[in-house]
Amino acid sequence: MEERYNKIAGSLIGGAIGDALGYQIEFKRGIKDKEVTRFEGAGIISDDTQMTLFTANALIWRETRLNTKGIAMPPSKAIYLGYLDWYETQSGRKVNEYPISWIRELPELNENRAPGNTCLWALSSGRCGTIDEPINDSKGCGTVMRVAPIGLYIKDPKNAGIIAVESSAITHGHQLAMIPSFVLACMINYILNQKLNVLDSLNESLKELNDYNIFSKDNMDYFTSLINKAIELSKSNINDIDAINQLGKGWVAEEALAIALYSCLKYEDSFENAVVCSINHDGDSDSTGSIAGNIIGAVLGLNSIPNYYVDNLELKDTILEISHDLSIDVPIGEYSPNKDENWENKYLYCRKQNI
Repeated sequence: MEERYNKIAGSLIGGAIGDALGYQIEFKRGIKDKEVTRFEGAGIISDDTQMTLFTANALIWRETRLNTKGIAMPPSKAIYLGYLDWYETQSGRKVNEYPISWIRELPELNENRAPGNTCLWALSSGRCGTIDEPINDSKGCGTVMRVAPIGLYIKDPKNAGIIAVESSAITHGHQLAMIPSFVLACMINYILNQKLNVLDSLNESLKELNDYNIFSKDNMDYFTSLINKAIELSKSNINDIDAINQLGKGWVAEEALAIALYSCLKYEDSFENAVVCSINHDGDSDSTGSIAGNIIGAVLGLNSIPNYYVDNLELKDTILEISHDLSIDVPIGEYSPNKDENWENKYLYCRKQNI
């Protein structure tokens, strides 16, 4: 259990650190190699970490209802309700009659941190996008930067990938938004549960993706060629900035994942080097940093992350609390001998005392 928590916390804290580092320079241009390596003061998170935490909250809420009531909606439906809660924190507009997220009360999650327009528009529409009935044709990276908790919580890697696809389709309708989400959630599941490294978890996830077989050949071929390019570049001696420029800017999902994979493959033994590499470019630095942090944090664990990142990270304690809750079985319900009132308040009554 201790090792499981170390990897889950490593992934969520790592993602938040990458997000916060990249958020400092997301809209700057002319970024040089290793220009940014530390926080400028506190590590302020963006919408990437916000939505990641709402994803996690929704998954635990659903599992708690299943354990206590004996019935629950599909995971992607619960995630949709969680995203409606997030939308309310960003817009001030009530769209969810029955909120499910205790974290919605946190002041930091009610701050507007450059939320993606596609996510905002989709969640304001009153429709929940699906694979079969896409809500738009967007493939923005807002679809992939939030799915790490699915890989950490769902037991089976392929099922984690499928749920990530379904959750991505809520707001982004393009297949190239869904494909990277499948791969990321599947990878993180393999890293956590089978202790695979970055490359092996990627290869296994690509096999699972091919077996899933719902996407067009053109989109699959394009995605695979980009990922193979990231792998080959990670083996070269090319400058990181130049390598990342060959992969794109990260504003769309497949490019964001490719940049994160390049960084983690090249610097697999160092959390700091991998995340610093992933953010220093003229693109969507917080999203590429978030994804890279999710991956390398899961591989190396919380214990490998330097304290000067963790100690200065916004919402550190909340992220660690969510990590703990993801790492254990639901401690209330028919099969639990002990009643946990704190858990009950958070995941049944969707509030927390003394928040």
